[in-house]
This record gives sequence, C-alpha cells and structure tokens, in this order.
Amino acid sequence: MAYVIDENGNYKRSVRCSYCGEIGHNKGSCPQRIDRLNEIVKTCKERIAVNEYEFEHQKNTDHNRLRHAMGQLHKVVSKGKNRKCSYCSEQGHNRRSCPKRKQDIGIFSTETKVFREKFLEKMREIGLGVGAIVRDTIRVKTSDDGFEDVAALAYVEAIDWLGIDHRNKFTEEDFYYKTDCSLRLRVLGDYVNRWGDKVVTTISNPPASVSNTDGIYVTQSTLERSLRSYPGCEVVSGIDNIHPPKEYFNDKAIAKHIASEIIDAK
Repeated sequence: MAYVIDENGNYKRSVRCSYCGEIGHNKGSCPQRIDRLNEIVKTCKERIAVNEYEFEHQKNTDHNRLRHAMGQLHKVVSKGKNRKCSYCSEQGHNRRSCPKRKQDIGIFSTETKVFREKFLEKMREIGLGVGAIVRDTIRVKTSDDGFEDVAALAYVEAIDWLGIDHRNKFTEEDFYYKTDCSLRLRVLGDYVNRWGDKVVTTISNPPASVSNTDGIYVTQSTLERSLRSYPGCEVVSGIDNIHPPKEYFNDKAIAKHIASEIIDAK
C-alpha cells in the first residue's frame, strides 16, 4: 500500500508494484514486467528456431521459459474477461469498478441531496431543531401495574441528520405517511416506564408532513392509519436557528452514506 497526492493536495491511497517498485499499478499490470515477458518470448522463440544448443537441457530450459512467459502474458490479456460483477451480474469487471454501481450511487446521491435541502426547509418551517420543545407519546406505568400512553413534553437533544436519504421522501406509492428521521428527546417531568425505571430519554420522529417535500395530497384514511402507527412528535415551542452538520450537504459524505447504507448494505 502507498499514498499519492491528488490534484487537491490530499493524500490518496494507491498501490505499489512489487516488480518495479513504482506507485500506481501492481505486478500484474506492470509495463516493465510485460516488456520483459515479451522479450523472453522473442528471445526463446529465436533460439528454438535456430536450434543450435550444445546441450539438451538448454533447449528444455528455453521451452520452459517460453511456456511460462506466454502463460503470464495470457493472464495479463485475459485478466477480468471472465470475471462476473456481483452488483450488475455482467462480466469483465468487479463490483468495485462496476459502472452501473457508480451510476446508481451518483443518481441516489443527487436525489438525497435535493431531498435533504427540502427536508431542512420543512424542519425550519416548524422550528424543529436541537433545543425545541415537543410533545411526544410515551408508554408509562400506571398505579395498578398496568401501562398507558401519555403525551409528555420533552426537548430535542439530538437529530440523526446524516441518516436521512431519498428513501425518506413521501411518494404517492407509499402506504404510510411517515418520516424515519430519528430524534433523541429528553423527557420533561416524572414518568416511570413499565419496568419501574424513570423515563429519561426516548426516540421519536418529526411530524410526517416534513417528509412530504413535494406537497402530495394525502387521503384521510392514510392520515388516520399513519397516526396510529407513526404519530411523530408535535412541536410546542420551536427554535429559529437550525443547522445540520456540515456533512449534511457534503457530496463525498452523501455518496459514502449511499454506498454503505443502500448500494452495499448487507
């Protein structure tokens, strides 16, 4: 493994050839090694054609060297031809160099960046950021050792901005009206959960409307069904300054998220 400096002055990982020692290629594609193999083939063929060997073992040695050199050259020429990509199933390349994979990462990254911009606008419209006061439904223990759902006040402690991608966008094909952007809430008040522990924090989601960035009409039945399963929180007192981390709009960070969470997700 070696490092080179790219056009932006940043260090970039590369490979070092074990044959010539240069950076940027490996032994299998080394130009010096290929030239040397071609030279061996040429020399051996010429000596075999003249056939002026003093000893038989010299002739056998040339035949062996010729066979080995031609075999190595064949590997160079045919390398990758029978390789099948695990992403697109086509032959001639692997998953890492797959053009379809790179294209999909680019498409999804663009869609995610556009959605993130509109999502942030929606969050700012309702003042939902770190420090906002919200009302959220939590399950607490009752005096008769049962449990019930209550509306509790809480403030937003953290937001999973970098987990947002184009899949969170509400579309006409969606069965539920919801958003998957996780909020960590610090509960205000004294509440005890079903196991007798004090409820300190809880996880919730923004109102479903923030994922409807295209203003798609939502039927009443869909709204009612969604509120039962994905109620989301209600903003009681919003904030003015909402700033996601710098990676939120960073192209490289978005592409990395798309690759790890969608394209190459296991």
